[in-house]
Amino acid sequence: MSIIRTLQTTIEDHCPSFDFEIALEWLSDTRFLNRSEKERENMCGRYFFDLSSRELKDYYDQVIPNATSKQIRVGYNEIFPSNHVVTLAVNQESKIVPGVTKWGFHGFKKGQLMINARAETVEEKKTFSKAFRETRCVFPLSGFYEWDSEKRKLLFTLSESDVFYLGGFYRIHKTGAGFETESIIMTTKPNESVSSIHDRMPLIIQKDHIEKWITELDFARNYLTAGMPELCRTEVTK
Repeated sequence: MSIIRTLQTTIEDHCPSFDFEIALEWLSDTRFLNRSEKERENMCGRYFFDLSSRELKDYYDQVIPNATSKQIRVGYNEIFPSNHVVTLAVNQESKIVPGVTKWGFHGFKKGQLMINARAETVEEKKTFSKAFRETRCVFPLSGFYEWDSEKRKLLFTLSESDVFYLGGFYRIHKTGAGFETESIIMTTKPNESVSSIHDRMPLIIQKDHIEKWITELDFARNYLTAGMPELCRTEVTK
């Protein structure tokens, strides 16, 4: 008898309710075996900000003068962690306006960058809780990228609009060079349109809920368990 079957017999003798075949199938799933622990935890590690969209181009044009004066390059097209990106948040006049944040919170270890926060535990994490409660934002974009088990690059988009918004938050963080406004994208449990590719999906904020997400904490807390819209996915070949 093989080692695996011996293990199966031992487990089933001590725990009859344990489904060994399902556990074995899960362990052999290449979606998990081919990913590092960091990749399994993170999702939406890159996204698409398409300047051919009039709406995104308008946001971009509004932030460029101030960013240029500070010698900050604002990302567009394919966006990567640590890029400076366009986000929407409330200003001192209590208006929702586009601004620039650096995607990712620097961690305690050198080189560590946290780009996602889980909706289920965001207020339990000391690093995230204050920013979630006080300085929420949204990330406008055209779509986000993920890779399937065969390493194919996929773009997830919303069928009814060329722009959608991901919920997040930001903080002003002291660095060796001064202060940096850092931001994070929130994730939630995936719906059927994403679950075959990843065990997380970004928290999508409906456009007419952006103001409440940013300004009303109780609304934001309730939204963490909201159902997500179905997404379309296409393979990126270039």
